[in-house]
Amino acid sequence: MSIKKSVSIFLACLTLISTSLFFSGCGKKYYSDEFKTIIWPDSKLAKMLPEPESKKGKIEWDNSDLFEVYIGDTSAEQFESYVKSCKEKGFTEKYDQGTTFDNPYYTADNADGYSLRLEYHENDEKGSYKPLKNTMTIELSNAQEETTEKVTEKPTEKPTEKPTEKPTEKPTEKPTEAQKESSNSESSKADSGSVSASFKETMDSYEAFFDEYVAFMKKYKDNPSDLGLLTDYYDYLDKYMDYLDKLENIDEDSLSIADLAYYTEVNARIMNKLAEVE
Repeated sequence: MSIKKSVSIFLACLTLISTSLFFSGCGKKYYSDEFKTIIWPDSKLAKMLPEPESKKGKIEWDNSDLFEVYIGDTSAEQFESYVKSCKEKGFTEKYDQGTTFDNPYYTADNADGYSLRLEYHENDEKGSYKPLKNTMTIELSNAQEETTEKVTEKPTEKPTEKPTEKPTEKPTEKPTEAQKESSNSESSKADSGSVSASFKETMDSYEAFFDEYVAFMKKYKDNPSDLGLLTDYYDYLDKYMDYLDKLENIDEDSLSIADLAYYTEVNARIMNKLAEVE
């Protein structure tokens, strides 16, 4: 299993285990219940999209690189209508449409490379740390322009040929027994492989995080009425997202067999620990 796939599974496990405990214990209301009447922004990214029918929502991000907004009081039919309107606005390239965790979604780019993601949440009270109901999420990100520098090629110049000098021959020296043993030892170490220090440090830190998380969840189980733990829970989610970024940035092709074996070993231990708080 690849690192990117397994971290996604861990994220799902972490979220589902935690939210099932917290939301069932403290009766948290929907995040969408906090939405208020909004005015559609006149920013560049917002203007590229059709204005939703509902005016109730919450703008999460609105800058030159990202526009993200939650629109409440939206039916499934209104979501489909909005998807159609976005297609008419030109978001039809590299499109993908389907469902994730029972939530319909639509993703596409426009001709300029701007990326759009729409998702509809009918009722995901136990499937998200921000439970939504009858809500459409809209996310539009800026095109990432890559500047390609042109390299001026110069004609290959033929090097000036120098007369061939005959290297001075040295008598062949036989390796000593100590050198042979050192060479054999290094060869054996290279063949067997060892976990790289930086990768081991990352994975050990990752496992230590889950040790703290499991201890925290056990503490919550002992006292589910302590709503003050909810803040700590969100802190753990933030920390976990940081670890996700670190693992996502790992070049799997650069890992040795020993690294991959250690990754599998750590993941197995973490899964056993998470099972204790299901």
